[in-house]
Amino acid sequence: MLFRMTSSLSPRNAHGTLECLEWPRAWPPTRTSAWTGETGNRRYWDPFLAACQQMARARGVPQILSLSQPIPELDPLAVLAQRLGSLPTNRFPSYCYLSHKAHGERVRVLGWGSLRQVDLAGEGGLRAARSFVEELQPHVHAACIGRTEPSEVGGSPGSRQERPLCFCRLSFSPRSKGGAALVLPRWQLLQVPDSWRSLAVARLNLEIAPESDLAALAGQITAFFAQMERLSRSPLPSWELQAPVPVEVEEAALLARIQKALQVIQAGSLEKVVLAEAVDLHLPVPPSIPSLLAYLEKDHPDCSIFAFAAGVSGPKSLEADARGNLPARPLPLVQEGAFPQVFLGATPERLLSVWQGQVQIDALAGSAARGATPVQDRQLAEELLRSPKDRREHQWVVRSIREALSRLGMDPCISPQPRLLRLANIQHLQTLIEAELPADVHLFDLLAQLHPTAAVGGYPQQAALQWLERLEPFDRSSYAAPLGWVDLQGNGEFVVGIRSALIRGNWARLYAGAGIVADSNPEQELAEIRLKLRSLVQALALRPAAPPLPSF
Repeated sequence: MLFRMTSSLSPRNAHGTLECLEWPRAWPPTRTSAWTGETGNRRYWDPFLAACQQMARARGVPQILSLSQPIPELDPLAVLAQRLGSLPTNRFPSYCYLSHKAHGERVRVLGWGSLRQVDLAGEGGLRAARSFVEELQPHVHAACIGRTEPSEVGGSPGSRQERPLCFCRLSFSPRSKGGAALVLPRWQLLQVPDSWRSLAVARLNLEIAPESDLAALAGQITAFFAQMERLSRSPLPSWELQAPVPVEVEEAALLARIQKALQVIQAGSLEKVVLAEAVDLHLPVPPSIPSLLAYLEKDHPDCSIFAFAAGVSGPKSLEADARGNLPARPLPLVQEGAFPQVFLGATPERLLSVWQGQVQIDALAGSAARGATPVQDRQLAEELLRSPKDRREHQWVVRSIREALSRLGMDPCISPQPRLLRLANIQHLQTLIEAELPADVHLFDLLAQLHPTAAVGGYPQQAALQWLERLEPFDRSSYAAPLGWVDLQGNGEFVVGIRSALIRGNWARLYAGAGIVADSNPEQELAEIRLKLRSLVQALALRPAAPPLPSF
């Protein structure tokens, strides 16, 4: 098998790809024989590995080989549960999970470990993110195996599941301690709906240096895909509902902050500010994260479900070297001696979707409870649509997004009237905004202009942020910050980390917020924050279901 390098001249596809001049015969391997035939033989991978090692020697920096294999019936949360359950109790992994709707169907993606990572904390984090992706691009070589015609990925647009993804977690502000980072995982699973069954694509990312042991790497490849085949038979996480932990909001302090916000707005310094509340809970036992995520998917089918986990202590991430090449060494797959920190939630708000230059943004603001009966539900919805206060709050969000896009020379198409987004226990005003991304603008440039929108910060943006930093008595961490994935071509999907919690062992901090405008009623805003906190209270009370007793 021979390879040569190709690269596209397109700005969004300007990275090298491995082009196969001769592929193995008899594709795809069957489910029962996939790892007993050609691909189960370590020699099968030698040409892939040798080509990357030759390139590493020529360029003087390690290269990354990204291999993917479609595997039917492989559930990312079942795999996450199995992997977490197999670790020693004092070791905690780094992983990322995002489950979101795309074209009306749910897409679920899991990333495990960190092969490459850049710290995004502080000012200029999004500039560092763009540089990281662009510098990584020419060193990643991807191929999809196990199809009728194995193919390389990169020169052509391809499909979403054929791409290695980087996972991104940002903090609400540059001064927040939210663990902001951009990660190329060691491996990823992406599950998409298939015509007749659930199909997952398992992807393994390997670093190949000039001195790498290719035989050992070939063994890793074979072992990884064989393990994914075995895990495709693993059951989904299950759970049992328990009584939820009581949530106590410090009413007096929160109402005082709302009154101060109204005074600033009435003085003309602000048009809108979004106040957040953080409530700390002590849980009886640390929650089962896979079961919690599975429950949230079932209980909040119209929301995006996310989890970003990392150890609190351990070595810091490595940035690109002075020449702009890849970081010299990856982070460890797991860390010892620290509780894991997991930021998770069920958010109704998609901040940004970019696919082949087309941009979609959701403006979400204005809230009301759901009714106990269909008649009451319709009445509450009509009141929300007619509410001057909620329409005004919503329009500040639309305006802030329009101004951000205009600063990048974009001419957005905005729906003239908001529509209702109805969730399990709350409903919102929502406006869809679409635009075309200019060729010289990256997704991270757009994020830098958008975040924080008036839906989570306020308007005007900088004045609202300065006010919040002075008067909010806690660090928002990644609450209300962008979270999501981006591929090496600049496509991506980002949500806003609201209806969320930060979990460490059996301690949890729940976040919720409310937008304050001139005619806000403090008691109603307090009730809205209480309503939003309910999204995770029941989920945090889950317990893994006891295994069934054996029958005799």
